[in-house]
Amino acid sequence: MKKQITLLLLLFSTILCAQKLTVVVSNPSNSIRVNETVEIPWKKVISTLNTTSKDHLVVIDSKGKEYPSQIIYEGNKEPQKLIFQVSMDSQKSITLKIKKGSPQKYETKTYGRFVPERKDDYAWENDRVAFRIYGPALIKSDGPSNGIDVWCKRTDKMIVDLRYEKELSGKGTYHTDWGDGLDMYKVGRTLGAGAMAPFTNDSLWLASNFSTQETLDNGPIRTTFRLTYLPFDVNGKLVSEIRTISLDAGSQLNKIVEQYSNVTIAMTVAAGIVKREKGDSIAIDFNKKYAIYFEPKSKKDGVIYLAIVSANPWGDIKSTRNHILAATNYLPNTKLEYYTGYGWSKWGFPTPTSWVEYIKEYTRKLQTPLNVSIK
Repeated sequence: MKKQITLLLLLFSTILCAQKLTVVVSNPSNSIRVNETVEIPWKKVISTLNTTSKDHLVVIDSKGKEYPSQIIYEGNKEPQKLIFQVSMDSQKSITLKIKKGSPQKYETKTYGRFVPERKDDYAWENDRVAFRIYGPALIKSDGPSNGIDVWCKRTDKMIVDLRYEKELSGKGTYHTDWGDGLDMYKVGRTLGAGAMAPFTNDSLWLASNFSTQETLDNGPIRTTFRLTYLPFDVNGKLVSEIRTISLDAGSQLNKIVEQYSNVTIAMTVAAGIVKREKGDSIAIDFNKKYAIYFEPKSKKDGVIYLAIVSANPWGDIKSTRNHILAATNYLPNTKLEYYTGYGWSKWGFPTPTSWVEYIKEYTRKLQTPLNVSIK
């Protein structure tokens, strides 16, 4: 009888353990980590919790505090990851539990959508920054442009839909700051705020506007979308491009993943920031991890600070007549990953030094990621 009770207790204990997944997140760096995203493979979640994509999950700490989380699909039918964000001091760790439960209603901190009513824009944002990129309907009136546009914002609320509604209804242009920021950045036929293009024979080979778009994930912590581009000329050869962009809550920078097709040998590519004629300045990392550009100052609207960052050194970073370029080799049938974004002197970055320090710290975090142990 005692043996049966013991076996039942062991079985019951095993069942209880299988109802939750323990995650230990450690910060090995000397930097404070604030709202940094942790990714847990979905296969690990379902193998431990015996769950399905339809089940609700919650992430809690030892005191029962719930951490906002998001199931990531990356455009697939089935989940790929579970993500959540943590903050911790240097050289510290935190233990969290993932278990079945009814999650709270989380505040949306990232958002993006296709905007066919504004000539096929795709616009996206988080609680810090906002951007847009141009679609096919704009070519007829403005010509081609595949660069990234900056929408300065100074609110943690989502503003994309409000700005378009105001602009298209005639209630007020988004080129004026109504209290939450404005669009004062100029792209034209350039890479704008950090887009990438093939760079051969000392020339950039720019694609046209995106051809198709697909939203892969959309908040509350991460928004991701995929753009495809029709074949375009690269030094006499037609090359196609797929650009995947994701933005996490709290970050000033997008993660961009580039894929090129019809590339049979290594091809030089460059991420670039468009330069202005005067009044600007440049800061380039000696170790070739980042390039920073300061737009000319506007007495009324302040300064936009931009940056291109990579976890690995760029092959070359240089200033040309029109762009700051961070160049590297693209290898056939691979994906190339880097980061780009902006800060604004009117919200969060009062001086150029504050932006430089943010980018240095961002680069250090890429070099020393959080350690994640799953039990």
